[in-house]
Amino acid sequence: MTETSAAGERAVVAAVIERDGLFLAARRTGPPALAGRWEFPGGKTEPGEDDAQALRRECREELGVRIEVGAPIGPAYTVPGGTLQVRTYRAVLVEGEPAPIESHDELRWLAPGAAEVRELPWLEGDYVILDAIEQAVERDAQQPA
Repeated sequence: MTETSAAGERAVVAAVIERDGLFLAARRTGPPALAGRWEFPGGKTEPGEDDAQALRRECREELGVRIEVGAPIGPAYTVPGGTLQVRTYRAVLVEGEPAPIESHDELRWLAPGAAEVRELPWLEGDYVILDAIEQAVERDAQQPA
């Protein structure tokens, strides 16, 4: 599903890439107002792309990996300023080891709920996704094996 705002802006999609109980975080290099802030990898959808196609493309371009896109996680939210809607999905690595190729200068694998997660300066909207990750981990832990 590709959606645009009334002004014709493309949607933004982000991936919570999971491996061995950890999730991947990426530190932005720009624009200047966002440099040094942490986020979930992703980017704007291109015309004709659905969310999964955009995430696979963005992760290949930004991180050099191939991912499998899973279910949505957390609510969609509007970027401050009200022009872009961000939709976030769970994802798993299919091929490659993530590297900060484009748009990022550092990557970290983080444990949901660990103190260091909340100590990082995240993009404003990603705090709601951090909450959703912690809730999903709790739900998964309560599921019978």
